[in-house]
Amino acid sequence: MKRLLCFLLMTLTLAPVCLTAAPADTKAKKEKKDKKEKTPYVWDWDGTRSGDKDFDDYLVAVDNLWKNMQTYSATFEQYTYCQDTLAINGKYYVMAYMRDKNNNKVTRSQANWQVYHSVLAGTSIVLDATSASLLTASATLALPNLGLNALFFGKYMKGGPLVIARGTKEMAAIAKTNKANARAWKAAQAAAVDPATLGVFSDEVVEKMNKCCYLKEIVVTDPEYTVVVETMTAKSEEQMQAELAALGDSWESTIVLPEDAGQSLNDLDNLDDLDDLD
Repeated sequence: MKRLLCFLLMTLTLAPVCLTAAPADTKAKKEKKDKKEKTPYVWDWDGTRSGDKDFDDYLVAVDNLWKNMQTYSATFEQYTYCQDTLAINGKYYVMAYMRDKNNNKVTRSQANWQVYHSVLAGTSIVLDATSASLLTASATLALPNLGLNALFFGKYMKGGPLVIARGTKEMAAIAKTNKANARAWKAAQAAAVDPATLGVFSDEVVEKMNKCCYLKEIVVTDPEYTVVVETMTAKSEEQMQAELAALGDSWESTIVLPEDAGQSLNDLDNLDDLDDLD
């Protein structure tokens, strides 16, 4: 089987299998608790200020963080970074490409835009969350000074940490994954070869590949070289030829979706900026 390595941008959680039945009342409580935990928190500050600078600074910081996270979710689809390993004319190659949530291959220009801007935006959100967290202590101290208004603003003091935690944990995890994908994508770009030079794919397939993927030869200095060689040499020549034919067929049937002109980036040099985002 062709080796497929997909670095997913979300975490898959497997529920443990229970062999014993829980008491009815315990199970009911657990289901009620699980249902409550699955309800996402919604920040609903209407812009009303308390009049206390420390508390208002906190409100504005959390509100901006919330809005930026909402914008991020609406703007960036979490692409899946994929790699196929193949053997051609005695050499080994990795084909890198990205898929959207519908399992469609996206164009390189779309992937470039997504990689670059999602990393920048995600890193900025994590920094904003850290800054907002630093205001929590002063806001907590300021709350009693609001008098009767403390009852109204107390709910924001309670909800703020939930928003901040999403930024420092959930968004931080997404940003970390996106950076790893960005480095892998950038490395594939830097060493990419034109599929047409290999003489095994049709002109139609080559055109699609050059729009959606990067084909990189695996050499001895690459960290994955040993694993790739061991995997491929364990296969017969017939197996590798069959896999290569199947790969060509899959690209033959691939439909390259139209690009969004506002989310396209052809200048690969922009990805060099990502090296400064650790």
